[in-house]
This record gives sequence, C-alpha cells and structure tokens, in this order.
Amino acid sequence: MGDILNYTPGQVVTFYQEVLDGYTHQRTDDGYIPVVTRIILPGFTLATGYPAAMTRMDVGLFYFQFQLSGGAASVGTWFVDIVYMDPNSGLLVNASRRIIVGSPYGNFGVSTVGVF
Repeated sequence: MGDILNYTPGQVVTFYQEVLDGYTHQRTDDGYIPVVTRIILPGFTLATGYPAAMTRMDVGLFYFQFQLSGGAASVGTWFVDIVYMDPNSGLLVNASRRIIVGSPYGNFGVSTVGVF
C-alpha cells in the first residue's frame, strides 16, 4: 500500500519518493528517475499528460507536484501510480499514493434543482 495524503480542492499536491539501496538502506541514484505513470481521478477517469518524470531533489530523493482542480468534482480519492527501478534487482517497482480530497468546510456537493 502507498501513502495516503489529505488535501482540499485547488491545492498543490506534493509527494516524495526515495530510492534506497538494499545493503545500507541509504538513498542512491541508479540513473533511473521515478515516473508518475498515471493519475486516476475520483470519477475513475485518467488525468492527461502522464507518464511524467519526477524531479530529482538530492541523491535518491525525488518529488512531484500537481494542482488539484477546484470545486466539488475534485472531492474524493485520487490515485497516483509511480514506477522506479530497484537499484539492487534492476526490476521495476510500483509505488502509489492515495490523495484524499475533502471539503475544507464540511459537507460539499453538487445538486440540481428541478423546475416543476
């Protein structure tokens, strides 16, 4: 299971990925930058513009940022898939983040009013 992050509509999401070696558990660079392969929105649709590489911050430490949409449509669970190469095995590893987007002031929804 991945990390769970909590945000409100319109905020900028930031998350990190460490790449550790299997011997000393120190961060390491293996030449492969982690990639955000997809973001699944609350309505089970895919965000456009992915895959996208994460940004290197330091040896074996990467981050990624994206802006949540505003309004009721962004409330719910977003799912982020990340892939990186395990420096020991050379195999691709799947990491994930769940982004829980809630209303900043309690219940939040969209409704339509019918005209009779």
